[in-house]
Amino acid sequence: MIKPKIMVIYYREDDPCKNTSLKMVRKGYAKLVNHRSIYGKPIVLNPFSNQTLGSWFAENIDKYGVVVVDASWKRIEPKYFERIRGIHLKLPPLIAGNPINYGKPCKLSSIEAVAATLYITGFIETYESLLKLYKWMETFHNLNQELLEKYRRASTNKELEDAIREKWGTTSSETICAWREG
Repeated sequence: MIKPKIMVIYYREDDPCKNTSLKMVRKGYAKLVNHRSIYGKPIVLNPFSNQTLGSWFAENIDKYGVVVVDASWKRIEPKYFERIRGIHLKLPPLIAGNPINYGKPCKLSSIEAVAATLYITGFIETYESLLKLYKWMETFHNLNQELLEKYRRASTNKELEDAIREKWGTTSSETICAWREG
């Protein structure tokens, strides 16, 4: 199994016992890093980005990995991402399956965001391994299975936008996600 490099920048803004990034670290899927230790062009999951993750970024993940910034949705802002090297991308809209934000579009936990990234870019085996870390990850999978598959099959930005528009009626992340509102 190809296990892509998963890096976590952790801001300590929530309960460490319930933190999904720290569990990925404890289970050996991820590594805690700071922005200075990131090299090359990893994919940086950034909800403020204007560019959306697509399957065509698989090579970057294979070569350099993926970076997730673990911070509270109530506090996160663009400055958290300013000094992180890499290609900054937002995820296409997905529905949260985690107990805190269940059913809300785009308010994913760190493990959901990483898992979705891996699925969309073709790292299915690692995605399936991450699903096993929490019971509610199966809920995330069930809520998003069709969407994830459509996003993974999109081979161009236009096909990705068409898949988003088909589900959500628009490609505007601000409209779909409204994630900044609480």
